[in-house]
Amino acid sequence: MHPNKVIPVAATGYTRKFFTLDLESTDLADREHLLLSGYSDALFALRAGDDGLDSLGVKRGDYLLFSTTAPLKSAGQISLVRQEDEFIIRETYWSGDMTELRVPGDVYPALHVPTENIRITAVLSDVIKDNELAPIVRFD
Repeated sequence: MHPNKVIPVAATGYTRKFFTLDLESTDLADREHLLLSGYSDALFALRAGDDGLDSLGVKRGDYLLFSTTAPLKSAGQISLVRQEDEFIIRETYWSGDMTELRVPGDVYPALHVPTENIRITAVLSDVIKDNELAPIVRFD
């Protein structure tokens, strides 16, 4: 039997635009948390803030669970991408000096950025439909 795990919902995440996110903050206790039952390597969740992952069955308001332990792939992995102090959720396709950041189904235009300017912060490990099978926990 796997123990329950509680992870913070760090912010609302977007595929359409860059957003700010403070993953370094130790003050995530005031944020809502998801109670996950069973094994999960997710460290935090973001709430989907737009319809960019619609073609994958992910709707606005669903929870995107991110992990830092999954192996990186060179093509097609949904990742939390950092550029300077901002983040975006995109499929990553890198080849040498340039990386293409796409949205599945081309819902939003692809971005082409120098590979040296971005970092893969985490990769999508699971999706939980809006509060399905993962109750919200608050530590107020």
